[in-house]
Amino acid sequence: MVEKVKTMNDDRLLSELTLGAINEEATRAHIVHGDNSMMGFKYSASDRLSILMEEVGEVAREINDARLGRRPADKDKLVIELIQVAAMAATWVEFLDGVIPNLG
Repeated sequence: MVEKVKTMNDDRLLSELTLGAINEEATRAHIVHGDNSMMGFKYSASDRLSILMEEVGEVAREINDARLGRRPADKDKLVIELIQVAAMAATWVEFLDGVIPNLG
């Protein structure tokens, strides 16, 4: 995704590329899972935490597998999993703020 650290010319810390990837993943997850997504109304806070931690666990798995295999962590896998973590966290925030997705 982002190959080099870039100097930001404005006050934003996160690049449009990263924010766009998070939004795309959140949208994809909601389209795939519908009412069973983080934006659905069926989950408790404990359920949402479980979903988020499952994604964090996938990041941990890649780091641990790399360590045990004495290899560097796969950057592409980490980016994908970290985007998923961020998407789940962001959609939880949107749910708490009362945002209802309108995907047409």
